[in-house]
Amino acid sequence: MPNRLSLILILAASAALVISLALAESALGAPVTKITFQKGEVFVASGKNGPWIELRKGVTIAEGKFIKTAKDGVVELTLPDNSILRLAPNTLFKLNQAFFPKKKPIDFFCRVFLGTIWAKVTKAFGHLRGTFNIQTPTAVAGVRGTAYNLKVASNKSTVISVYEGKVGVQPPLIVEGGPKEKIEWPVQVSEKKWEEIILRQFQRLHIGPDGRPGKPGSFDPEQEKDKWVIWNQGRDANQR
Repeated sequence: MPNRLSLILILAASAALVISLALAESALGAPVTKITFQKGEVFVASGKNGPWIELRKGVTIAEGKFIKTAKDGVVELTLPDNSILRLAPNTLFKLNQAFFPKKKPIDFFCRVFLGTIWAKVTKAFGHLRGTFNIQTPTAVAGVRGTAYNLKVASNKSTVISVYEGKVGVQPPLIVEGGPKEKIEWPVQVSEKKWEEIILRQFQRLHIGPDGRPGKPGSFDPEQEKDKWVIWNQGRDANQR
């Protein structure tokens, strides 16, 4: 058995390793995302298929983590620039990248595999904002100071509704397991390749399960009685 001095040295070395790993993680900018509101059952995992552990308000989420909400689960993620993402019940989400350096462009990227997410993105960084992208199976939504609602159905179709600002919608990107590149899909939309569709305030876009976008249309927010949207707008107003 090791003597007392050896045991103390072993414990000290272990503690130093833990601290160094924590500092290294902090230097890399992860975890950076706080859970600032949580209702019902919400789970987190390192892989898409789990194992899942219950998530609690006040913890932080590192890059690469998956979040899943149950049928009664709602969770709010607050980023370092005070941008907000809220996941509705029955949503599967991944935080791919969240890089928020000081006085440099940010690089934020996440994926919504299924469900509904509300995004309230700040305008604080101006020309230094960088990229803030949310990907679904059939689209990538890039924003610049925006509030919008995004829904992904079980058939992989996507609906994006813009309530403030504007959103640039593009075909998906291959970001895992290979180089980043645009998927040539669909090949033709109105006799030309789909590159980007700009949605402005009170415009909505439906993208089918085959990846083909419809024509952007306007909607009247006063005529819609979506409880999820109303709740998010009220929470946004109270957080200003």
